[in-house]
Amino acid sequence: MSELARKAYEAYKRTAKMNFVQVTTAKLNVIYNIECRMKRDPEYKRELDSFVTEEGETISALIEKYFTGYNARHGLEIRETLTEFLDPDFAEGAYFVIDTYKKLGEELIPTAPTEFNVGDIAHAEIKLFSHAEHAPLKTQKIWYIIMTDDGEKREGFAESTDTLEIEFSLSRPGWVYFRANAVDEGGKNILGFDTAFGGALFDWQEISLTKKPPSDLYEFWNRAIDRLMKTYPTDTSADGYEGLVEYEYDMPKENHFELVKFNEDYVRMLRDYKIGNITEQMLESFDFYELNLKAPGPCHSANYLTVPKGADPKSLYLQVSFDGYSAYPSSPAYSKNCICLHCSHHGYKLPRPLEGYYMKLRQGVCMHYGLGDGKPNSLYEDLNDNYMIYLHLRNLQAIRFVTDPALSSMIKGLHDIWNGEVRLTGGSMGGYQAICTAALLTILVKKSAPFKLLSANANIPAFCNLAGRTDNRVPCMTYYTEGMEYFDAAHLSAFIDVPVTIPRVGLGDKTCSPNGIVAMFNNIKKGVHKEINFLQGSDHGFLPEPDVQKWFKYSFD
Repeated sequence: MSELARKAYEAYKRTAKMNFVQVTTAKLNVIYNIECRMKRDPEYKRELDSFVTEEGETISALIEKYFTGYNARHGLEIRETLTEFLDPDFAEGAYFVIDTYKKLGEELIPTAPTEFNVGDIAHAEIKLFSHAEHAPLKTQKIWYIIMTDDGEKREGFAESTDTLEIEFSLSRPGWVYFRANAVDEGGKNILGFDTAFGGALFDWQEISLTKKPPSDLYEFWNRAIDRLMKTYPTDTSADGYEGLVEYEYDMPKENHFELVKFNEDYVRMLRDYKIGNITEQMLESFDFYELNLKAPGPCHSANYLTVPKGADPKSLYLQVSFDGYSAYPSSPAYSKNCICLHCSHHGYKLPRPLEGYYMKLRQGVCMHYGLGDGKPNSLYEDLNDNYMIYLHLRNLQAIRFVTDPALSSMIKGLHDIWNGEVRLTGGSMGGYQAICTAALLTILVKKSAPFKLLSANANIPAFCNLAGRTDNRVPCMTYYTEGMEYFDAAHLSAFIDVPVTIPRVGLGDKTCSPNGIVAMFNNIKKGVHKEINFLQGSDHGFLPEPDVQKWFKYSFD
């Protein structure tokens, strides 16, 4: 192996060993820069691609696969937020560290960004440091923007300095968002310099819903789940669909039951499509299934189910995982410690390649779903026939099938090793689905075979307090339109009766904004255990390096 290939492969492995929730932006930047150099340096690419890795693939294929998996988990294109360095082998450049204070007269009192009260004058110092020296780094200009839940927006520059100082306040419980970049004299971002994504919360435990939940919210979902129960998941016939949801590939013909067990050919197909990291050897330890179930709406419920072999009777719980926004090919989840059900919330065929099949969905019918911006599948004109109701019913159909021995008895060993417990997990749009599914399972469990829901783990959850932008709050990724309230995680969270964990809320995240997540969190009823963890300097996909991370964690019973 050449030295260049060895360094690139070792850099990939250091990143790949971290899961998609823990990996930092600096680690992502390293493999991104390897990818960038391959695109502009043909000789470098030839040298790297001539080396076949331990996984039997080229370095470029492994990096592409890693980014595809990361993007599916978070529902974004992370490359758009990464930075190219002058020297791709080293993380030269700079990063920001954010400290917050309460201003009393001329005195600055160190204060956590989550501990401000309405009326306080908050002061933030955003200091630039060199990656190479980990020392303050003076730059030509630091540009900044501030947006607040009072509807204020302002921006400006600090010149010839290593420290930007800003002040802000709020007249009501809410969030202040700010962002800063080091720029050159022409106002362009400096190559290799990170962005400061920051924020602060004022009386955050008092942030509440912008609009009251619909008076018939529970009855609406009770009727929807009654509709689901009338759709038999193992029906092998396809009934067709006539409605408002736009779809591709004539999916109503595919809306029927089909169970496919993985063999070596199936694993090779996954590898050809650059999906996941399943190997032929893993078939000795796990039974993998492609699980397609008939569901309401135009599309079937498309899932992967993984059952460990040789587990003790009644020893394993069922973990249900959900993906982020946009459309990516889902990959099978697996663990020796649990049965894994990975729900693809779109209901399109599994597996299919990103290029071509899923790219067409991403750029068309799955580009704006549920956002309320008037684009295809974004609106809620008919509460009983829209993209989002079918998304949730597909997820519930998968859980209903797996947890009911009368439905899933054909899956060898499943009900011998399952202990009757279910856990939910997901990030971003997947976090939204974890919250909503936890809420809706309180209804489903009354109508289906019994099981015990243990917890919901919802990282940076989306679609929370969707009406917030109508009240001058800093907006999240969605627009507001009539009917959204029935599908808002902040409304549905009131139904939840199991422990909820929010592993990360980025205080600089404008995609899934803290003001909405906190409104959802606060609406979970008293007596239900809940935890929430805020990270300063983090936006939706950006995590600072561990040695400069500043976490603010809260737990309630």
